[in-house]
Amino acid sequence: MTSTNNSIPALLPRGKGHQFLLYGDSCSGVPGGLHEKTFASVNAVVQRLRPQPEFVLFPGDEIIGLTPDPDALRAQWRYWLDTEMAWLDRAAIPMWHTTGNHTTYDLTSEAVFRAVLALPKNGPPGQAGLSYFVRRGDLLMVFVNTLWSGLGGEGHVELGWLEATLREHGDARHKLVLGHHPVFPVNGFTGTYQREIGHEYARPFWDILVNENVLAYLCSHILAFDVQAHRGVMQICTAGAGTAHRMPEGVEYLHCVQAALDEEGLRYQVLMFTVRSGRRWNGRSAILIPLSGGSCRSGKPKRRSADAWRAGGGSS
Repeated sequence: MTSTNNSIPALLPRGKGHQFLLYGDSCSGVPGGLHEKTFASVNAVVQRLRPQPEFVLFPGDEIIGLTPDPDALRAQWRYWLDTEMAWLDRAAIPMWHTTGNHTTYDLTSEAVFRAVLALPKNGPPGQAGLSYFVRRGDLLMVFVNTLWSGLGGEGHVELGWLEATLREHGDARHKLVLGHHPVFPVNGFTGTYQREIGHEYARPFWDILVNENVLAYLCSHILAFDVQAHRGVMQICTAGAGTAHRMPEGVEYLHCVQAALDEEGLRYQVLMFTVRSGRRWNGRSAILIPLSGGSCRSGKPKRRSADAWRAGGGSS
């Protein structure tokens, strides 16, 4: 990450733990494209975080994609990785991705996704580099593919491998599952396969998360920030990394999430970037999700003006 003034203090673990960045849905990758400027505005805020995150999680739709031309698709990925994300030292700060409807919509795009991102190949049969897991000490992160062509495409998800992987790593103190599509509707936007995973998968999918003591399911797709609690497991939707649309418009906002995970639970702050009447705001709100017992706050943080947010040091 580049050196910047007006640094934003990152939340840090209290003792042993992890701190990371979570953001998704930029739909960029095209020079001068609609979403390039908005994605850059979010990244400008991200680069002010101090200290830097240990790793970055991006749950899908990095590029606009949706082209039948594999060369054009590869060009979008190269521009996104080598130009728009050039500020991130991926050798020092790894970035892990999920599949998305803009990036893995047919066999060709799946092949490009695998080749360009070179993600771990420890997923279920046929999904090497699409679905996988990462173990970092006491933290297990499982990245599910919510639209594999081999199961039927968008909204379909492999359950057997997910359950087996979580059980195999039952000793992990912290367990996060990531996928592109939400399980539960966000902001009233609902529709089986298109808005959420197929509704026939929802209950068994969530049963697995509950039974295997998963802390949270992290997703994107719906262009909003939203947190819900269902049977002790959180669904955190963050899809404000740059796509120049909102769901709904005029209510949601560009944002990213910085989080710290430790023995007490998950704390996160939402870093917001909005433009209204020519003025810019940055804001943050720290929330605690306990590991077990107790209650947690959920929903959308209130905006604070840049002048009131001293930690942010003004507008970007």
